[in-house]
Amino acid sequence: MLIQRYPEFLQKGAEFADIQQALEPERLALWQAQDSLCDQLNVDTATWGLKSWEEALGIPVEVSKDTAFRRSRVKSKLRGAGVTTVAMIQNVAESFSNGDVEVTENPEQFRVAIKFVGTIGIPPNMDDLTASLREIMPAHLGWDYIIIYNTWDAVKPRTWGALASRTWADVKESDLNA
Repeated sequence: MLIQRYPEFLQKGAEFADIQQALEPERLALWQAQDSLCDQLNVDTATWGLKSWEEALGIPVEVSKDTAFRRSRVKSKLRGAGVTTVAMIQNVAESFSNGDVEVTENPEQFRVAIKFVGTIGIPPNMDDLTASLREIMPAHLGWDYIIIYNTWDAVKPRTWGALASRTWADVKESDLNA
């Protein structure tokens, strides 16, 4: 309690103690509100403040979507400001794939290859990644997604009995060591 921070002669007064005890819940509520407000200033900790981030960046507000998904859209939009470079494309793609991405330019073909090296199978939010790339990529450039799957060589060391409980989609798109 805060009353312990006051001089001892004030702590002994019954009226003063009653006033401080009545104010204590309000003070705590104010501190919590202040902490919550400060959390909204950072995209990684924002919750109810994501709406303000989205509106400021011109992103459609979809409160029904998952908070992590909304944060990744805001981060992508923030990273996508300025001249489009390989590093920018990589940052945007990584924010949606939740893994490492390699970007390779093919200037003679006017294309960019985006390879998802940090995930096996199709990363989440591919539709939103495509929409973000459409916003930041020059109109004359196209792109290709390169998605990594498990091959027969990765499956060979395992017995059919060990894989019997999995579907083929699960085998080719998941970490077999898990």
